[in-house]
Amino acid sequence: MPLLHLEGIQVAYGRGPARRVVVDELSLSLERGAIGCLLGASGCGKTTVLRAIAGFEPVVAGAIHLDGRCLATPERALPIEQRPVGMMFQDYALFPHLSVRANAGFGLNRMTRAAREQRVADMLVLVGLADRGGAFPHELSGGQQQRVALARALAPSPALLLLDEPFSNLDSALREHLATELRAILKSAGTTALLVTHDQAEASAIADVIGVMSDGRIRQWAGADELYHAPADRFVAGFVGRGSIVPAGALGLAGDDDILVRPEHVTIQENGPVRARVLASAFRGPGHLLRLALPGGEVIEADLATGPAPVAGDQLAIGISTHRAVRFPRQDHSRN
Repeated sequence: MPLLHLEGIQVAYGRGPARRVVVDELSLSLERGAIGCLLGASGCGKTTVLRAIAGFEPVVAGAIHLDGRCLATPERALPIEQRPVGMMFQDYALFPHLSVRANAGFGLNRMTRAAREQRVADMLVLVGLADRGGAFPHELSGGQQQRVALARALAPSPALLLLDEPFSNLDSALREHLATELRAILKSAGTTALLVTHDQAEASAIADVIGVMSDGRIRQWAGADELYHAPADRFVAGFVGRGSIVPAGALGLAGDDDILVRPEHVTIQENGPVRARVLASAFRGPGHLLRLALPGGEVIEADLATGPAPVAGDQLAIGISTHRAVRFPRQDHSRN
């Protein structure tokens, strides 16, 4: 049995003609000890899903189950304080006047003093801040503040930890590294977690399973490798990774369907079957990224690993790898 199960939940704001559905018949299951991620653009409903699980938003349809217990239906919902759920907010919400140690122990008032001190000490060791217990938030880096917030969220041993855009306040150069670090901490603690992000690199670095969202629904719930190599539909194919969907005929391939072409599928070949014109060439160490126009006007990208790079205007012969090719039913490209 999965630890977390959402069964066709719907969340809406407003009433009557102004009613707006922001999460629509969304279902997912997350196994115990797994890290899940809801990935999507701003406004797709991903944060609202977290708020519904935590109890901040009511569901108007469906049900939320956690560890065999029903948390919410339209008719009945457990209060926030009775849900075994921890939440780490986007801004970390640390108390500036409290030390790292006091922040990490906030919310453990039901424990004896000795038990609370031991739990806090254990959490600070887990997040790598055992030597900063007496520091204050303003004395820490952004990454260290994040780890204090994580220690506080983990301290009560929640059945499920929710993380809302946990890296949004950090330098982009640090995000993927910290995502890997956060994954290691959560796995070490054996914590089941669900986070939301708009960043694909973060999602891939931290999550076991990812739900690509749009318009309040999950389009595909799968691992990063499957999302990239076997997208369920055109939206997922276009949202995850780089690539273009073009008619098979434009690539010299048989069939009347469309093909997903990733940059790594394209190679320059002296006698390649497809002609292409270089629109742009940009250095992406150690190689180059090419934008290519096919004879029918379709545009694709190619990663050129090494060697001298073609320049805009050059005519090339290229080949397209069909290994693990993803095909979709034909669509009228003149409408795109």
